[in-house]
Amino acid sequence: MEQRNIEGAARPQSTAAPFSRPLLWAAAASWPLAYLYTKEIFFRQGFAGWAMPVFALAFLAWVDLTARALHRPAAKETPLWAGCWLALSAAMPLWGYQHGGLGDWQILVWHLFAIWFVLARCGMLAQGSTGGLVFLDALAGMFVLPWPHFANRCKALVQVLRRGLNKNRLAAGTFTVLLTLTVFALAWSQLSAADRHLAEISRWFTGWFCITEDFINLLFYFVFSLPVGAWLFGLLSGCLRREQPPVTPAAFHAGLQPLRRLPRYTAHAVLGALCGLYGLFFALQLEEWLSASWSGLSAPHAAAFAVEGFWELFRILLLNFAVLAAIHFLAPRAPARPLVLLFCAFGPAFALLTGAKLGAYVALYGLTPRRVLAGWFLLVLLLWAVLALVRQFRGFPAARIAVFTLAVSFAVLSCVNVNQRIVEFNLWQYEQGYVQRLDTDVLRSLGWQG
Repeated sequence: MEQRNIEGAARPQSTAAPFSRPLLWAAAASWPLAYLYTKEIFFRQGFAGWAMPVFALAFLAWVDLTARALHRPAAKETPLWAGCWLALSAAMPLWGYQHGGLGDWQILVWHLFAIWFVLARCGMLAQGSTGGLVFLDALAGMFVLPWPHFANRCKALVQVLRRGLNKNRLAAGTFTVLLTLTVFALAWSQLSAADRHLAEISRWFTGWFCITEDFINLLFYFVFSLPVGAWLFGLLSGCLRREQPPVTPAAFHAGLQPLRRLPRYTAHAVLGALCGLYGLFFALQLEEWLSASWSGLSAPHAAAFAVEGFWELFRILLLNFAVLAAIHFLAPRAPARPLVLLFCAFGPAFALLTGAKLGAYVALYGLTPRRVLAGWFLLVLLLWAVLALVRQFRGFPAARIAVFTLAVSFAVLSCVNVNQRIVEFNLWQYEQGYVQRLDTDVLRSLGWQG
């Protein structure tokens, strides 16, 4: 029976199809990009110097020019992801490694911003725009798109060589010599480390031909840049050789359909039990909460109020969002609206209580990088809680706003010299007599020389 393609249906992906000229140029340009990342960012941790912003600018141009050449439309938020990535790329080497966990998060987020930019520029976001499936986009950008296309750069090189070597014997001979010397030098360096006689021959040989240690390091970085470049080009070509994202909203919800079996009464039971528990908790906390409002409270009592249950309240906020997400994705019918409204109203209340505890603790003991990071994330959670509550009254893209707020606020936080601001605030707090002593260990870890 003859099979016919239905008009409008997605065409099957052909990994054996020849590469277009823009992708061949992109494959060649991925080599210097990968070398720059490997040598100046990966092995030198890229926090002091020009490498990170230069790599970001070159990478943005590389992706954008290739996508333009293939007439690929970009998502509306593409400039936002590019701007956040550039801001982070400039701030990280400007302020150096930020202690207290911020620096580690910056490294992870820096790579995520790059992935989300590529997906947005190439039209490979799962929902067509940034939304609730943004973390699914991150997984697709890290694993689904680049790794199946990891060998694409090698295939592109073979395609170029087929065209060039068949027509030019000089090019074929040059390629053979370069490939042989590269493999031979790599094997020689490894065997020299395993045998001292061969190492002596290596030293004599390198001295005779004036081969310096810099040349050996150059070869080392070149070899390690090969898989990096293959991953970079795999991500780009994996996006541009597809017609639709790896996971679409329709496919995602279809995959969830067998799991959408959460009974409505179960959702009512969970929400009702939590609302009852939360109401009891706030009733018991009311007296202590009001007494901790800076009026006649002794330092020991204020410290006890500030410390008691702070991180537990943080976890309660995260639990609330997990419960809402589970009900949204797993319940075929929405729970009763008044019960959901009551549950969502507890979110801002918990965020404000947690903020009051954090403020009391900072007033007594000063700032630390961890407290700054906790304060920033608490403000984000407060906004998310308000968005979840308002979303019950009016339909709007709350998830999209939440993701943009998280990304932009983190980029703004990274643009501030957090370590220096903490030192200045703690010294001011001590000079004004708000704290009895300075935590000099924290200040010296942040670069204070006093």
